[in-house]
Amino acid sequence: MEGNIMIILGILTLCSLYTCTAISFLKSRIPKKKREYERIRRLLGIAESTQDKEDKIISAIFHDEFNGSDYLLPVLFVTIFSALGFWVLFSGEQPIILTGIFHCSDGDGAALTSYMNKSLVCIAMAVLGSYIWSIQYIVRRLINLDLIPNAFYSIGTRMILATFISVILHHLIESFDDPFKRELLDILPILAFFTGIFPQKILKYIQEKSLFMLKKENRANPLPLEMIEGINLFHRVRLAEVSIDNAQNLANSNMRELIVRTPFNPLLLFDWLSQAKLYIYAKENIENLRNSSIRTNFDLIEAHKRGELNIVSKVSGIDIEELKILYGSVEADLQNSFLEKIRGNLISL
Repeated sequence: MEGNIMIILGILTLCSLYTCTAISFLKSRIPKKKREYERIRRLLGIAESTQDKEDKIISAIFHDEFNGSDYLLPVLFVTIFSALGFWVLFSGEQPIILTGIFHCSDGDGAALTSYMNKSLVCIAMAVLGSYIWSIQYIVRRLINLDLIPNAFYSIGTRMILATFISVILHHLIESFDDPFKRELLDILPILAFFTGIFPQKILKYIQEKSLFMLKKENRANPLPLEMIEGINLFHRVRLAEVSIDNAQNLANSNMRELIVRTPFNPLLLFDWLSQAKLYIYAKENIENLRNSSIRTNFDLIEAHKRGELNIVSKVSGIDIEELKILYGSVEADLQNSFLEKIRGNLISL
C-alpha cells in the first residue's frame, strides 16, 4: 500500500509539469511577449495606426491566442494520458521501467500473454519517450514566450500517435525472420522509447517495410521542411501548429501572421521564407545552388544583377537556360511581395 502511494505521488509530481508551466506562462510570461511583439511591429513598420488603436488590436490578438480557459482541456488530457502511461511503467511487483522486455519473457510461459505484455512494454516506453520529449518542448516554448493551448494538444496527439505506432512496430518485428527478429525484440523497449521521441520517423520506417508490395503512385515532390536550413524538429512541430507542413506551405504563408502566431525572430522567418521561395522553384537543384552560395531567392536576384548567372551555372552544374527560367520565376514571384517591402527594415532588428 505504501509503495502504491509513493508511485501515485511520483506520477502526480511528474504530470504536474504541464499545469505548472501553463500557469507560469499565463501569469508571468505573456506581458513580456506583448512588449516584444509591440517592438517588432514598430521596427517592421507594420503598425501605421494610432497607438490607442494599435493597443486594442494587440490586446484582441493576445486574448484570442492565449485565453486561459483554452488551456484547461488540453492540459487535462495530456496529464491524464501521461499518468496512465506512467502507472503502467512503475506499478506492479516488477515495474516495466526496470525489467523491460525480460519481465514479459519470464512469466507463465503462455505465448499470447507474453506477446500482449511486449505490446504493453511498447506502449509504456513510448509514453515515456513522449513525456521526455514534451519536457524539452514545453520548457523551450515557455522560454520563448510561446506556450499557447495548441502546444498541449500537440503533445497529446503525439503521445497517442507514438503509442499506437509502437504497438504496430512490435507487430511488424514479430513478422520478421530470425535472427533479425530476435535482435530487434531484444532492443524493443529502446525502439519504443525512440518512437515516443520520433513517431513520424518510425511511422515512415513502418510504411517502407509494410507497403513495398503496393504499386508506387506518381506524386509531386513533397518539398520537406528538413531541406530549409535552420529548421529542426522543434521548429517543424511548431510550424505544423499553424498548418505549415512543407516548404510550399511556408513559401506561401503570411509573414505578418507568423510573427503574431509564432515565437520566431522576424529575421529567422525572413530567411526561412526566402529559402522556401527559391526551393519551390529549384526543387532537386536546391543543393546545387547552395554549393554556389545561392541560398535564397534574393541571392539569385543579386547574382543576376551582378551578371554572375553563368558562373552560378558552372559551379552548380545547372544548365544556363534552365537557370534563366528559374530566375524569371523567382523574380516574378518577388514582385510586390511583403518580403521585398520589409527587407530593409529588418536590418534594424
